[in-house]
Amino acid sequence: MKKAFKILTFLFTTSVLIIYLFVFSNIVFPWQKDNAIKTALEWSGLTELPVENKNINITKQGSMFTRQYILEFSASTKKIENWVKENKKLNNVQPQIRNTTKTYTIPGEKGTTGGTVKIKDNMVIINTSWS
Repeated sequence: MKKAFKILTFLFTTSVLIIYLFVFSNIVFPWQKDNAIKTALEWSGLTELPVENKNINITKQGSMFTRQYILEFSASTKKIENWVKENKKLNNVQPQIRNTTKTYTIPGEKGTTGGTVKIKDNMVIINTSWS
């Protein structure tokens, strides 16, 4: 009886931990990376990134009622300039410039709250959220 209770307790604890990691944690698992990138780009209304997936860092934040993706990548200045030109959404927004950082505030797509695109030198940070 005690052994069965220990096994059930272990299974319950493990199940709760797995559900927490998938739903509430900020971890983007390797098998979720492509979907997270796709979602961040859809929410921000931006085109494909000018770099390969291996050069991209993505984090997520939020709860079951909110979600935020922060997508970072680096590329050559020329690739970033071309990417900005290809994105009609960025062309329609006047960026705020502080020191060497350009910040584009963009409206959201598909019911999202929007976000920002920050470009400093050869680093781009896309921050988009939904709530």
